[in-house]
Order: sequence, then C-alpha cells, then structure tokens
Amino acid sequence: MKNNKNVEVVTHTHTHTHTHTNRSVRGITLIALIITVILLLILAGVAINFALRR
Repeated sequence: MKNNKNVEVVTHTHTHTHTHTNRSVRGITLIALIITVILLLILAGVAINFALRR
C-alpha cells in the first residue's frame, strides 16, 4: 500500500493597501506640522517684540 499525501500549497498575496490608516497618519502629521509652525511664529513674534521694547 502506498502512502499518498496530498499537499496543497496555498499562497496568499496581500494586495490590500492600508490607505485609510496612511491618510489619517499623514493628516495628523500635517496638522501637527502646521500647529508647530504657527506656535514657532507666535513665539518668535513675542521674542522679537520683547527684545525691541527694551
């Protein structure tokens, strides 16, 4: 008697890109960048104003 084992090779290709998470992370990064630039501009304005009033 032969011992025949049927082996099925299953390959799974992951084609789904995580566009939703990439967009949300990119959006959070962009918002953080804009807030940082605005805060730096405000701090620079306060520093210049403080330096020129003396």
